[in-house]
Amino acid sequence: MQGHLKTIPKSNLIQATVRKFVKIVTPIYQLLPKYFRLRQNYRQLKVSDITIIACMLARIDLRDPSETHFHHILMAAGIVVPERSRYNRRCRNLFQIMKVIRQYLLKRYRHDCTYEIIDSAPITLVSARRSNQAKVLRAIACKGYNATKHLYYYGFKLHAVMDNAGYFVNWELTPANVDDRKPVEELLREAPAHQILADGGYLSRTLQKRLKSQEINFWFPLRKNMRKSGQVNSAFLKNQRRHIETGFNNLNIVGHFEHPGTRTLIGLGSRLAALFLWNVIKVHSNLIQGKSGLRID
Repeated sequence: MQGHLKTIPKSNLIQATVRKFVKIVTPIYQLLPKYFRLRQNYRQLKVSDITIIACMLARIDLRDPSETHFHHILMAAGIVVPERSRYNRRCRNLFQIMKVIRQYLLKRYRHDCTYEIIDSAPITLVSARRSNQAKVLRAIACKGYNATKHLYYYGFKLHAVMDNAGYFVNWELTPANVDDRKPVEELLREAPAHQILADGGYLSRTLQKRLKSQEINFWFPLRKNMRKSGQVNSAFLKNQRRHIETGFNNLNIVGHFEHPGTRTLIGLGSRLAALFLWNVIKVHSNLIQGKSGLRID
């Protein structure tokens, strides 16, 4: 018997990544209200909500753009998940739960921030040349223009607020032709910072005055003919504002949100909810290691 070697099975990368997110999500999930956790027929679920959420976060962490392909990888790795169509439905149904978990984690991880940054990014459903014949979410999506990338696209516009640590505090989805300034006040309801940085697309004296009455200093770069207004065009603030562009780029690298390939609004919403939940976990992990919140390995 002494001649027999003992072999200790080692978990592969997929299993280790899923287990890592299960460990993070489980204590927060147990704090959720009962109407989230104890849904109808919840005892008949063969795979828990925690496992499904952990798998969604693992797909982002491993930068797999396809949910179908990652489902095959999960099954090959020995992780018990529902069959593909059922798995996709479970992912969609967890949209609200992931948003609530993200809010719990933000309250636990975030500290007082110095400033916050607001900006928008395009979400393209089809190419611009096919926009007139596009049928994907035709009743909601529309054609818009992105001034940063100088391109027309058909789809949605993602509006988001990020603090100086790298946490995305709030986000909202609108059709592509909606003006950047319209959702600003709604986005800033959950933003406790008194200093907000924006780009030239948010230039509005009326909006600035309304936010000033709420003790929010809304800064944006001025045009050349507006220099006498008393506001300073600070190069430092311009550089700080660009951090949100780095944050969007990081999210697109891992989550591919600019070209999601989804055909339903709830599918797009669940992908974004998982992506922003991953952002909170990743930024906190970086900060406790002494790294920048905008860094991805």
